[in-house]
Amino acid sequence: MTNSKKSSPGEILANFLSVIFHPLFIPFYTVTLYFFISPNFFLPSNIKFLETYLIIVSIIIPLLFLLTFLYSGFIQSTSLKTTKERFYFSFVMFTVYFILSQKIASFHIFLELLPFFIGITFSIFMVGLLNFFHKKPSLHAMALGGSLAFLMIWSFYSHLDILWFLILEIFISALVLSARVYIEEHSLREIAWGFFIGILMQILAFWISYFFF
Repeated sequence: MTNSKKSSPGEILANFLSVIFHPLFIPFYTVTLYFFISPNFFLPSNIKFLETYLIIVSIIIPLLFLLTFLYSGFIQSTSLKTTKERFYFSFVMFTVYFILSQKIASFHIFLELLPFFIGITFSIFMVGLLNFFHKKPSLHAMALGGSLAFLMIWSFYSHLDILWFLILEIFISALVLSARVYIEEHSLREIAWGFFIGILMQILAFWISYFFF
């Protein structure tokens, strides 16, 4: 008879939250929320174009790279347990978001979203750099911190009252990041570093976009 350890309800919930709010999905959620609350008018065809483009470029293509790395032996798990594995994947994601930023910059109607994508690009670069030095900041925290910072700064400059959306995002972030600690994927320090990087890089991206775009 084999001895198999059954996951507790808490672990099941924590893993579920980790998947639903995976870093690959957070930018798509953020852009969808942006379209929902933005006072600007967008043609449905424009929204559909950008969201479809995001799904293909920022979700499907990275997942294909992830599976390729897995089967080629570059990584041992899709969870990216080691800093070496995370460094490889950071290089892929940096390239993806650099291309995305260029694409967003070429469409004037989506220019408000440009700081968000520049911020993600900077964040991934910083995380990859830390991975190279064997540090492991949380990608979940980086993505959630970046999303929250973008919405806060954008709403401030746009004079939008989105307090309840921000409270909801803070609640979700706390829930997801607590889950990451609960299943021992990250320490509190790694969570804090990831969140700090996500926020700081969005602030930097807004500053750069303000002066150059």
